[in-house]
Amino acid sequence: MDPAIQINEHDFKLSVGLYNVLGKILRKLRKQAGKQPFSTTEQAIMALLDSNGKMLPSELADAHFISAQAISQIINRLYEQGAVHKHPDPEDKRKVYLSLTSNGQQQLLAIRVSRSKWLSGAVSEQLSQKEKDTLIKAVEILGRLAS
Repeated sequence: MDPAIQINEHDFKLSVGLYNVLGKILRKLRKQAGKQPFSTTEQAIMALLDSNGKMLPSELADAHFISAQAISQIINRLYEQGAVHKHPDPEDKRKVYLSLTSNGQQQLLAIRVSRSKWLSGAVSEQLSQKEKDTLIKAVEILGRLAS
């Protein structure tokens, strides 16, 4: 965003509030999911591989704004745990593509299910139907912010 753009106080307060609430929800989701075999960053890398099929380590590093050294360490841990498969590029042996193994897919699904169960329960127990309808609209709006 251009630093010269003026943001009104109302929008700024709304943004800070949104950031704070999203952070709290994410922390609760992590806590409710319990002890996981993968770090948050490893889970994010796995999710990216799940949605994209296969990627180069450099693409993963760029997507998460982390160094080549850091992504190498993450990939090695995921590989050692049987979560990712390495595919040498047939045309350029220096390139190695990564994808999730079936084990990685199953573990990622288990993590997503445990988080979704808590969130689903919280929505069911804590929100009225009117609030759920509002949340549906909010999710659509937040989706636009995320794209």
